[in-house]
Amino acid sequence: MRKVVWISVGVLILQLGFIASYVAAFHQPTPREIPIAVVAEQGIPAGVDTDTVDKLNGIDGTPLQARAVASTEDARALIRDREVLGAYVLSASGTDTLITASAAGSSISAALESIFTQVEQSQNRQFLVRDDIPVGIHDNRGLSGFYLSVGWVVGGYLLAAAIGLLVGAPKSRRDAAAQLGIFAGYSILSGALGAFIVTSLLGTFAGHWFPLWLLGTGVVFATSVFTLGLRAAIGVAAVPIAIIVFVILGNPSAGGAFGPYVLPEFYAAVGRWITPGIGTEGVRSIVYFSGNGLGQPALALAVYAVVGIALLFGFSRSPRNAKSETAPVS
Repeated sequence: MRKVVWISVGVLILQLGFIASYVAAFHQPTPREIPIAVVAEQGIPAGVDTDTVDKLNGIDGTPLQARAVASTEDARALIRDREVLGAYVLSASGTDTLITASAAGSSISAALESIFTQVEQSQNRQFLVRDDIPVGIHDNRGLSGFYLSVGWVVGGYLLAAAIGLLVGAPKSRRDAAAQLGIFAGYSILSGALGAFIVTSLLGTFAGHWFPLWLLGTGVVFATSVFTLGLRAAIGVAAVPIAIIVFVILGNPSAGGAFGPYVLPEFYAAVGRWITPGIGTEGVRSIVYFSGNGLGQPALALAVYAVVGIALLFGFSRSPRNAKSETAPVS
């Protein structure tokens, strides 16, 4: 009975952590230092662009991080390279242009429109919105990549948790190698099938099956092997820790349609290093930005895999050591 009580307490803590984390992340999204480019078209007096940059960076709460660039083409290139999330083009006609990329986060684009509506009203100017990199017609608010990533992550840690609880930790390094091979095969298969669903079956990300397969394989493998390594190192406590990391912290910090620049600073900082956020950003980079921005997700997945493998083999006994520990002392 005491064990049941302690399990109930543990589950309650996880449940309350889930509620607190999601509500804390999403209850009041506030734009913070959204990087944008400012362009002055021909006919705008010299220095207006730098004055505009100073004014935008001086808005209370620092919702923008503006910088001047030479041309609209340069600004669009920066958006495609994911170095900025929008551009503000000053026109001599009095009707300016706000260039956005809703594929990088629909809430960020909405926040930019709201901010510049107030800016333009204060200056008696008007502006048009041009979404240069919109989300796909079958990708409502850019959430499909988030859900795809979450599905991969859930499969990864559930497999590791189930094997850890039902089979137990590897008893030798040979067992560890065998489990690692199973996890690699599972990761390849689940990555391929997840990518197939969103590309061929649903048509959400048509034409991107192969790179999404590679990404999905990496997300599942990194999540599952890291969880398996924790299981070998600390036992069954790895299961709630995996839930805390990948679900309670990972899912809300991934952002979904919000993106890191409208989430609280803590979630924005950790989200890019936890596999739900890694996968979400990876999908965006592949589908909408021609692979730009994939370097950091790839590095993070490699770190998870290396750490997981190191823990797995470091805390698994070799067959010789296992035999010597069980042999009778003469």
